[in-house]
Amino acid sequence: MKKYSFLLLSILIAASCSNNGLKKSITEPLSIDELKANIKKDTTFTEFYSQIQDVREWIIGNDVRQAKYGDITYKQLKRFEKHGRDTTFFNKKEEGWKEEYAKMYPSYDVQIDSVITYWKAYKEQYNMDSLVVIEYDKLWKEYYSYIGGIKEVNIGFRITPLKGKIDQLIFRYEMRTKVSNDGSSSSSSYSSIWNSHRCVATSPITKPTTLYWKADYSDKKKLEGRSSEEVKRDYDFIIELVNVRINGENYGDKLNLIPQSVSRYLRWEYDLFAQDSYKDDIIKELLNKDYKSYYEYSSPLIQAEMKSFDPDVYALVEEYYDYDEDDD
Repeated sequence: MKKYSFLLLSILIAASCSNNGLKKSITEPLSIDELKANIKKDTTFTEFYSQIQDVREWIIGNDVRQAKYGDITYKQLKRFEKHGRDTTFFNKKEEGWKEEYAKMYPSYDVQIDSVITYWKAYKEQYNMDSLVVIEYDKLWKEYYSYIGGIKEVNIGFRITPLKGKIDQLIFRYEMRTKVSNDGSSSSSSYSSIWNSHRCVATSPITKPTTLYWKADYSDKKKLEGRSSEEVKRDYDFIIELVNVRINGENYGDKLNLIPQSVSRYLRWEYDLFAQDSYKDDIIKELLNKDYKSYYEYSSPLIQAEMKSFDPDVYALVEEYYDYDEDDD
């Protein structure tokens, strides 16, 4: 009998040791020894535990949350995470989901190709870059007559019509240093409307002409101590055409008729990772307003699966991330 009792005690002790504290509530920190043992057993445990520390602070800072989630254990949360990462399980589930999805939403590939082909040709027809070239030329500084000093700094842009007289021209420019703080070229990114300045030319332009626009206060401070050539050396001027009017036609207005979803697709056409998302937007806007992407269709199914696996942990995760997003 004593031998049996000793054996049972040994089994219980071994089970307790193998647990490594995972049966504790996540509101209780693991000891250093428990943490070491779990990290040694599972290399992903470091990141897992770091995330739980943030969740723990969120729970213990509120009595209601402690009452709702205080009984959830490390083991329970780890099982939930492991299930969410079980690609074998979810790949099998997705086989059935994709069959159902295909029945609900047959392929729109032919219609999408037709829409893109049409609007791509339309965009090329009204391509404003084919009408005019705008580039920084030089500075013109105005000085106070009596006290000296610079009154205004005017930025001159060389306007070159490419296809005849321009009746009206509207563009934006943004001035950037040629090399950014991270060492990359500043001209590689798109102009930001918040940092750009609007320029309007209402007089007809029939030949290459330099026109001047007054620099705002911040740009004036950058430019007043520099020569025209130094500005050309140190800065890029990012130009965005807003409208070009030729023969009574406003090309900017024509381009604004392109549906938003198509415009985004054409702008980022070669972004292979995002193409499907852009095509989904085209379907919704132009072909089927009730259409759901596969992501929109499958996300509720994944959430339902995770909720049925462990309703308590699911509620914790859902509330925590909703709170985190609202806090941001």
